[in-house]
This record gives sequence, structure tokens and C-alpha cells, in this order.
Amino acid sequence: MNEKTEESPASPDTESMGKRIDPILEHLEVEGAEVDKALIRKRFIDIWEYEKGDTLDAEEQYLTTVAAFIYNAHNVLDDANIRMDKARVAIVSALAAWKKPERDKLIEKEKASENPFKTFVENHQPEVDTTHTWKHFLLDHKKVEEKNWVYKMKRCWFAEFYIRFGRTDYIQTACAFDKIPWDAREDYVDLKLSNLFAQLGQVCQFDYKPKKDK
Repeated sequence: MNEKTEESPASPDTESMGKRIDPILEHLEVEGAEVDKALIRKRFIDIWEYEKGDTLDAEEQYLTTVAAFIYNAHNVLDDANIRMDKARVAIVSALAAWKKPERDKLIEKEKASENPFKTFVENHQPEVDTTHTWKHFLLDHKKVEEKNWVYKMKRCWFAEFYIRFGRTDYIQTACAFDKIPWDAREDYVDLKLSNLFAQLGQVCQFDYKPKKDK
């Protein structure tokens, strides 16, 4: 980890909080710029404590880890005069690399199956159900078929998080995070995404279909 900020020795509890973000931070790189990962880590711990992260259930701990990483990485990169679009690419790339080993195993099974799209739905739907629950997203599967998977969310935990912290411009980065499974499967999955939360709207819909041969 590329560290610049000097810190006093961390307590065991604080160190365990920091370890939540380390596997993501190790992948954060910005071409032509030095990233103060130690500062991002320190600010992540501050937010984790503010959100009483250790008292949250596993689902919300996961969401808070992702949201706080995005928030603090954007803030630190902005302080370093790195453009928003460039920072967003770096942040989403780090999040994608974080889960890449697990995702690659699923993609290998999907491509080896008779129907990669169907297998993708079977693989990814349980993950969506686990991380984007009714409680936090009002998730509703509209259609789950071999040739079409549509789900809608009428609430967004990420949007509410960034609204609370006064940075609605970071909602788009969380949306890009949700698109990572599709980005890795563009050769056999098409996605039509209607995300109004980024414009402070009330709905987000993912419409997946098999990629058509050209």
C-alpha cells in the first residue's frame, strides 16, 4: 500500500476496521498520480466509527464498506486535483479487481455451460438478493427467464448514504459498481440500465438480455 500520511499506532479495534478496506485499497491506482492510501484508510475508519459499523448486520457492513471506500477515495483524489471522471474509473476498477477472483470462477462456469446467459442469471441473482435486499432497496424481480432478467429497485441505500453526506455526485460511482458484473460479461450479456437515483429520482431498473450475435 502506498502510504504518505503519518499515523500514530492504531488500536487493535481500529486496525480491524482498517483491514476491511485494505483488500480494495491495494488495487487503487491512478495513472500519473500518487494516491494517499493511508489517508483514505484513516478517513474510512472515521466513517466506520461514525456509522457504528461493528454493530451493523453483515449485509449493511458490506454496503458501508463499499460506500465509505467510494466516498473517501473520491474526496482524497479530489483534494489531489484528480478529475472526477478519472477518479471514478480508478475507484470502480479497484472495486472490480477486489472481487475479480470470485467473478472469474463464475464466468468460467457460465461460458462452459450450454446457455451462458441462463447460468449468469442463476449465478448472479442470489448475490443481488443477498446484497440488495427489500429492506434497503425495495428490490422486485419483474421477470426471470432464460432470455430476460429484469429487476427494479424503488429505494437505493447508496443514494441515501451519499445524500446524508452531501455528495450526490458519488451516486453515479455506486451505480457503476453495480454494473461491474455486466462489464465483465459484455460478450454474452446485454444490459439496459435505467437509473434515476443518480438524478435524485425514485427508481432504478436493470434489464438483462442475451447478447445478440452481430
